[in-house]
Amino acid sequence: LINNEWMIIEDDETKLLGALDLNSTQSDENLIKEFTFIHAERCQRIGTRHFWRAVRFGSFIDTDGMSHIVYHSNGRVLVDCITPLVANLFYVLIALCFVVLVTSCVACILNVLVPPSGFFHWLRRNAVLEMCNMLLALIACVTSLVAECQVSGIRPLSTVSIGPGLFLIALSGLSAFFAAIVSLRRSNRLAHERRIQNQRILCARSLRSWRDIGRRAEDTRPIIDFERYLDSATTTTATPLDIIRASPLDGSTVDQQR
Repeated sequence: LINNEWMIIEDDETKLLGALDLNSTQSDENLIKEFTFIHAERCQRIGTRHFWRAVRFGSFIDTDGMSHIVYHSNGRVLVDCITPLVANLFYVLIALCFVVLVTSCVACILNVLVPPSGFFHWLRRNAVLEMCNMLLALIACVTSLVAECQVSGIRPLSTVSIGPGLFLIALSGLSAFFAAIVSLRRSNRLAHERRIQNQRILCARSLRSWRDIGRRAEDTRPIIDFERYLDSATTTTATPLDIIRASPLDGSTVDQQR
């Protein structure tokens, strides 16, 4: 937000000398000084600090009939450097950087406090803020590149390159990407561990140990009866003796038969 080097502008002296008269060795800086009604600075860098204060634009036509755009802000004057379109793009950059800063702070607070449930827990578990930061950083990089193309079109005799500001916003987007990956992997690991723990609890409640079976032999009676039923179904014929052996009579049944 306070970086003043989103774009670095370097004048190519060979192009300037070729654009001027062959017998002239006048540079771009001396050419600007010939304008008696303005005192313009040399356009060397453009950043977000150029747009924190009120900005106004003007234009004039030189003796050769060429139109020039003049930027005025905080006592500074730049000619053919910043246009209204470039200013609007930088206003979008400032808004995107501010939103990225706020969402990054909120994501950091959520990771530190770890809300137990609710909407904020959903935001932290699904890494929503990190993904938003990554998307906003990508949009900011594209906006900066579009602004660079606009400045290059205004100053064809200069070399316009990206500055540290673009690298910083790209680094923030990359950091948000890695933070989202770490958060999602942590959520998946916790969910997997919770699933395994639930399976162990279910198994411990549904299946008894051999010591419990030894203590309570009546719990095994339904299982034994079911196995005998399966064995009897596989045989083709069954004698009365086999049926009696397959289903032993208890004391109450013997008394009834008697």
